[in-house]
Amino acid sequence: MKKDQTAKTTNGSLAKKKKTSSPAASSSSASVFVAVIAFVLGILSPPMRRVVTQLSISSSSPPSSSSSSADVKVPPQFSSKLRLPPHTPCTASNLANYLHDTPVPGLHIVCIEALNLNANGEAIIHNDVGESNTLRFAFLNNSVKPKMYQRKKITGSGGLASIHWNEVKQLLVRELKLMPEGPRQQPWAIFTPLGERIVGENDVVSKGGNNSDDVASLSSNTHILQTLASSGMVLVFQGGNWRWPGVREGFQRQIELSPTLDFTDDYSTEKRNITIETLSMTPLVVSIKGFLSEEECDHIAKTAGPRMEYSAVSLKDVDKGKAASNWRTSQSAFLSSGGDPILTAIDHRTASLSRVPKGHQEVLQVLRYGQHEKYDAHHDYFDPRDYQSDKSTMNLIQNGKRNRYATVFWYLTTVKEGGETIFPNFRNRPLPRGYVHSDCNYGLKVKPQKGKVIIFYSLDARGQMDPNSLHGACPVIGEDDVKYAANKWIWNAPMGFTPSD
Repeated sequence: MKKDQTAKTTNGSLAKKKKTSSPAASSSSASVFVAVIAFVLGILSPPMRRVVTQLSISSSSPPSSSSSSADVKVPPQFSSKLRLPPHTPCTASNLANYLHDTPVPGLHIVCIEALNLNANGEAIIHNDVGESNTLRFAFLNNSVKPKMYQRKKITGSGGLASIHWNEVKQLLVRELKLMPEGPRQQPWAIFTPLGERIVGENDVVSKGGNNSDDVASLSSNTHILQTLASSGMVLVFQGGNWRWPGVREGFQRQIELSPTLDFTDDYSTEKRNITIETLSMTPLVVSIKGFLSEEECDHIAKTAGPRMEYSAVSLKDVDKGKAASNWRTSQSAFLSSGGDPILTAIDHRTASLSRVPKGHQEVLQVLRYGQHEKYDAHHDYFDPRDYQSDKSTMNLIQNGKRNRYATVFWYLTTVKEGGETIFPNFRNRPLPRGYVHSDCNYGLKVKPQKGKVIIFYSLDARGQMDPNSLHGACPVIGEDDVKYAANKWIWNAPMGFTPSD
């Protein structure tokens, strides 16, 4: 099979593009549910003990509403100048927005409480981290509802400021069994529940005291500890990049987008509210409403129109010498956002949506499919086993450490018949005997609707290639239908295709 064509970066270099291919339940039951979670996670704190505790999360079905609304609060004690994140306690309602029915390897939830231990070892929970001397942790490994979990604590002899990030880091590595950065492994990282990156495995952390200058430094030890304590709930991704937790099919969450990844930007007029809905858990596919306007769709299609050429592919070793049309019959063009304020704004908005920095994005690819034109099922990641004789690709992906992480794909026109994006391995179902990659009768189909955006992830939460991300473009059926679409490939590391600003 084959891979997508090459795309020019903003500095003129070439990068290979590839192809392979909720009303709540009854108030009484809800109250019991919340009370159990609150007690277990320490919100109703008994005297502290180092014990293995039963986490009796209700086994009843999830709330009938699929919409999430986390109970995030900003304690008044957290000074705004410190730019600490909203506090998201590990209540039952908040955990319901992140826990999954089946394990998600590489995605972990950690609940963090700031408290003060008195002389008797009794724990007093504080919203004011400045009055705390202890951080207490509860680990929900692989983001699944656990039967058993263990709480651990770290106490500083001189208060919270005397705890060092390295102590926390070692605890996380031990309890979550985190793998260190390696030849094919990006460093792991910690995020707030809304996707703001806090700290990563190999971040340089400076010593930080209690004075405002130290705290204001994002890399200071004090600021990182206070950020962790302020967040309350954090998500740890082994692969080092954020991805929206799917939770279950049909799950929805509402978030606010800003033009950049600066979560403290309170002055922008470009902020907008969007809804993210989980279409598939395996592979992880989410749909977004409110990301693009009709005018923006028209602008992209109009700008790309004169530049369209029949699409090329980057061939695997076994496909050398074959024509791209064996798999792909669409037309495409690559658009740099330089000098175009609309495209530049969409670049920034894509970073805000994905929670992955703009410097990880490739140049925008615009696609045109006429009647009967299609793209057979393939993967967007580069499997290093398929490119051993292609030195440029192997250098690009650093022998597999760097790769395409996610695809943000938007539909610029509505197609009446055909033209769907298809995911043959939907729900981890095996492909049928005799399956061919041009088959559009098997799997999840996403219908092209103008302005709709989907994200699907080529790498899983561990940063490993996900073979279930196999996808294709079904043929357009209608004679008068034209499918315009566009996509941004997002890598798991900065690549230099687009500016980082």
